[in-house]
Amino acid sequence: MLTGLGWIDGISTSVVVIFGFIFGFFFLYKARKSSAKILTILGIVNILAGLMYLGVFTDFLVVLATETNLDNTYGLVGILSYIWFAPVMILALYIGAELLLPKRKWYLMAIIIIICIVFVILFLMDPMGTFNFVPPLVPGESLIDYNVNIFTPAGIIMALLLLLVLIILGFGFLIKGIQSSGVLRKKFLFLSMGAICFCVFGLLEGLTAPGVMVIFVRIGYLVSFWLMYYGLKD
Repeated sequence: MLTGLGWIDGISTSVVVIFGFIFGFFFLYKARKSSAKILTILGIVNILAGLMYLGVFTDFLVVLATETNLDNTYGLVGILSYIWFAPVMILALYIGAELLLPKRKWYLMAIIIIICIVFVILFLMDPMGTFNFVPPLVPGESLIDYNVNIFTPAGIIMALLLLLVLIILGFGFLIKGIQSSGVLRKKFLFLSMGAICFCVFGLLEGLTAPGVMVIFVRIGYLVSFWLMYYGLKD
């Protein structure tokens, strides 16, 4: 049976996955009404970013159903979550390229897509090496915890992609906001705050041990997309 910390981990993970879908489809609905292509992309990013918790969410469901953890012999928990990382990065960086470098966006996106393909190949070849898994001492009492091994080739690529998001979306939109005025300034600043929150809370997710703090980390992760939504909506 799950302990209190196990329930906190499982419920907060469920909230991220479920609300990732709810927020994402809401953004898609608003985008359809306003014919906003970039907002459509943000909606898809939101759904995929929520699915980056699918591994732990699946483990939670398995524990509830069987009172033991998901079989993670081949790193399934990490695979179910990080198979979505590459499309999230591609679409998120496309938003930045479209708004900041519209005439040169496909040069940047070609490089990003190649990097993401390499990442997927590397991490699928060795998921047990890419992630440091921490199985529960007593099966079924907690969920499988894991973090990225940053010193593997796939881990280095992940760090590089997050750094690009921080530079292009976070600092890039911040500079555009400072250079702009009025409504445009507010939109760029919201986009900047959203991108920075996404990177910061995404990083903290990998550093925070299961416990009460994950509630605040995961709420911050979801809030980052609302900040970007306010930067893109009419």
